[in-house]
Amino acid sequence: MKSKFFEKTKNFFKRMFKKVDGVLFPANIKCLGCGIDLPEKRDIEICDDCLKLLEPITENKCCTLCGTSLKMANLCPHCKENKREFNIARSAYRYNEFMAGLIKRYKYNNQPYMCATFAHMLSQKYKEIGFDVDCVIPVPISKQRKRQRGYNQSELIAKIFAEENHLPLILDVLLKDKETEHQADLNYEDRQKNIVGSFKVKNKQKIAGKNVLIIDDVFTTGATTSACAKVLKKAKVQSVSVLCVASTSILSQSQNSKVKSEKIKISAYVENQ
Repeated sequence: MKSKFFEKTKNFFKRMFKKVDGVLFPANIKCLGCGIDLPEKRDIEICDDCLKLLEPITENKCCTLCGTSLKMANLCPHCKENKREFNIARSAYRYNEFMAGLIKRYKYNNQPYMCATFAHMLSQKYKEIGFDVDCVIPVPISKQRKRQRGYNQSELIAKIFAEENHLPLILDVLLKDKETEHQADLNYEDRQKNIVGSFKVKNKQKIAGKNVLIIDDVFTTGATTSACAKVLKKAKVQSVSVLCVASTSILSQSQNSKVKSEKIKISAYVENQ
């Protein structure tokens, strides 16, 4: 009896100390955008002024399949002309100049603590969309890339997201065992070729028949997430949904295309929306 009372008392004071400690010494009191002091701890650690620089993607103004921002809900040209292996993809925000700055700092400037803000952004979008999923899988990176960067940016986001939404996080099923060129350096066609055969699935029994949610930071052409979805579906998953922090514009996705007519066609498409 005494031991139970002691344990309860100890846990009570631990919780109280944690709350007081969080008020007196907040984990992060700076805006991730401009660096100004924040008045209080918040899930999305961005000040009110910088929040205005974010451009949320809404359901009535995006591609109905891949979620790329459009002027009205429709299928984008890429989804009309290319097979998508995932069932649905959505992104929380447009990949504008402000968002690009945040993500690049997170990925390339050794600032892994930013993952919490991105995870909370995804949680808001997840609740808005109402995905029906059974588990979460982050887009993997190669061992070499992880050694260079020190962490997998999508995995850090996925860990917090999964915990916040009470979903199992699976890290030992989808693997990237082939080093590839940086997708950011490639045009639309080369992205598709570059990623072929990069991913494999292990421990298939963990995901067979499940509705999987893939987490990634940026949706550009969808080549990476589609390649992941393809191997997952070969492993007999029920469905694959994709959730990303940000998505590039339809023009950005095609600006480096080798086919000039494709650029003209997409420009006309966007203008007519």
